[in-house]
This record gives sequence, C-alpha cells and structure tokens, in this order.
Amino acid sequence: MKKETIIIVGGGIAGLVAARKLTDHYKIILLEADSRLGGRIHSWADEYFSRTVEAGSEFIHGKLTHTLQLLKRAGIEYVPVGGEISRKEKGKWKQQYEIIEGWDKLLRKMKRINHDMTMEAFLNEYYGDEKYSDLRRQAKAYAEGFDVADIKKVSTKSLYNEWSHESDENFRIPPGYQSLINFLSSECKKEGCEIITGEIIKQIDWETNSVNVYTANNKKYHGEKVIVTVPVSILQRSLSKASINFTPPVDDYIDAAKQIGFGSVIRIVLEFKETIWKENTGFVISDEVIPTWWTQLPDPVPLLTGWVGGTKADLLSAETDEELLQKALLSLANIFEMPVENIKEKLSAAKIFNWQKNDFALGGYSYLMPGSPPAIELLNTPIVNTVFFCGEALYEGNSPGTVEAAIINAKQTATKILKTREDKFL
Repeated sequence: MKKETIIIVGGGIAGLVAARKLTDHYKIILLEADSRLGGRIHSWADEYFSRTVEAGSEFIHGKLTHTLQLLKRAGIEYVPVGGEISRKEKGKWKQQYEIIEGWDKLLRKMKRINHDMTMEAFLNEYYGDEKYSDLRRQAKAYAEGFDVADIKKVSTKSLYNEWSHESDENFRIPPGYQSLINFLSSECKKEGCEIITGEIIKQIDWETNSVNVYTANNKKYHGEKVIVTVPVSILQRSLSKASINFTPPVDDYIDAAKQIGFGSVIRIVLEFKETIWKENTGFVISDEVIPTWWTQLPDPVPLLTGWVGGTKADLLSAETDEELLQKALLSLANIFEMPVENIKEKLSAAKIFNWQKNDFALGGYSYLMPGSPPAIELLNTPIVNTVFFCGEALYEGNSPGTVEAAIINAKQTATKILKTREDKFL
C-alpha cells in the first residue's frame, strides 16, 4: 500500500526527531529554509578558531532523559561542565554559592502566589521595598540571562517551575551539538526521508487530509499532512522573510503563538593566545554590558563565551558586530581589571552570533507568559489531523527553552500522528 506523505517544515532538532519517528510509516519530505540543518543548534567552524564553537545551543541542563538517550544511541560523548562560578559586582569579586542572595526564600514566595502574574508585578508586590533593590536587580538579571525573558512579560509560575527543578550538574558535547543533528539527518536519509535545504516556505494550502506547500523558489510539495516546526517567533511576525501564510487562515493559532514569549540572545565567542582568567574559572557573572561569560572547562582551550539575553539583548541587537565586540572587550577589561589594549593583544579570534538578525530564528528561545498555557494547549491541538505545530515553544514541562523540550514535543507530535494511523486501521 502506498504510504501517505507528511511534509515537515523546519530542519531543526524538532523536525528531525519527528521525521525519524514517522519515517517507518510515512513518506517524509523535510524542508529547511536555511542552507544547513539544525536551526538554533549550530556548531560553527572557522579557520581562525582552533576548534568548533557553539553558535546556539551548548549545554544540557541536568540529566535530561530524552537528550541523553539520543546522545547514547548516537554514540556521542557528553561531559560534565567544569569550573567554579564567580560574581563580579560593583568592582568586587565574590564566590557564587547561591544564584541570588535569598534564593530559597524567593522561590518559596514564588511558589505561594495564588494567581499567576508577571515577574515584574511579583517583585513589585512582594519585594518593592528599597532594601530589596539588589535582589530585584539580580532576579531580573537571572530571568533575562538564563531564560532570555522580559520580566514585564514572563510568568512567575513558569519561572518557579523551572528554577525549582534546576540541576547543579550540567553537560556539554565535545564534538558539538551539530553531531546530533548529523546523526539524525543520516538516520532519516537511511530510511528514505527526503531532506531539502534552502527552501523557504511561504504558503500552505490545506483541507482535511491534503496540503500543498509552496516555496519562495516557486516549488510545490503535496502531502496528506504537514508539521510546522519553525520557531514561534516566525509565526508571530507576518512580514518576516520566513513568514508563512495559511489558506484557509489559522488565525486562532497565529494569535496563540503571540501569547508565548520569545527572547533575544547575543553570543560573543573569543579565543585567546593564553587565558586571562583564573585557572578554575567556569562561569563569571557581572553587572557589565556583556554580563555573563564562561570557559570550556574541563577543556583548557583559552576560549571565552559572552552571553547577553532578554531586553538587554534587544537594546544591543541593532549594533554592528564590531560595536558588540568593542563592548565585549570593555566588559572583560572591567571584569578582569586589565587595559583593553592588553586584552586585544591576547585575542586571536572573535565571532558574534546575533540571533535577532538570523531570518530563520529571529531570537533565541521561548518563555512562558501568564497567558501562555491555553495558547500552548491550542497549538498542540492538530487542525483536522492535517496541520500540526511542533517545537520547543509548545513544550509543557520543567525544562523550557531547551533541546530537551524540542525533542519531547516532537515525539509527542509524532505519537499523535501514529495514533490516528492506528485508529484508521482498527
């Protein structure tokens, strides 16, 4: 019997996981707008760097079952992140034993709220006194830095759920996250999946059990179902390069997508001729323009990654790479109390990854707003078992904005489709 065709829009981790799970029972056509697979997973190589660096996803935040299982199946190594966390505030160093001073008390207060509210509203209501000014500043910095969230928008309950489940044990992948993308791509192709890059989807015409997908290159692909795995930021912006028009319109779903937060991220990767930081440095958190930095420990390579997220990244996103590099070097000069010229002399390679300028991402990753749960529920509901949405933004759990979130939601979406197939043959 001829297999039905499923078109998957987007070749990130969600699209590839869904493709691999479905390819035994369906003909799969996977269409990726970019010239490469991976989406916000991007292990980047350059002649000026001594090793591949991560432009996007880098860490595994705890013993996340689905991510680690996939790595083990692929035979890909992962190692614990090493080094100490230090904080430089107001010109003084201190060891970072607690993420925020008063962290446990803050979490207990967040847990006890009856109705969800934005983090800004929560801090104003419960920590509005001047004596809490440092805590407010640190909580905002953590929400923006770790969750790339705007505290004027992000849900307090969602932050509690995530923060209270954080692990002290994090991992990274020495050969790069891209090795996982390469493994999944190879597995899908072995099973007959057709993977096409450089195809920007502009139009999806659908009716029950029939879809026609049109690209910017004037190509047409036909199938019985479509899974849309583009970042929620693409669905939110109707005039972006990668925006998709649906006929008939799916306005309720597009409106739902706008109820999910999507944060900005800028990464600055610098390689030096020698280290300018203390030997056991893992992370440095500061109040500089580029506030967060980390090394590659236990790998001793003199590589430093700078990170700025949330509204700070929004403000910086229009700047040129050269302007961002200068801000990064000035931030390091202030942190390590060295002249900027000395740092420049020790610098051997630099690369800026400004994800807001990436047409196929338009930012970093998602976060929840108080109105997000019903929106996510709708987006996880197929349209007449024909149009499906999928990705990290639609995940419901304690590891939002992660590769794990994308893997889990992709598996759930594929399972829904396989269930309809089983029901069809009952």
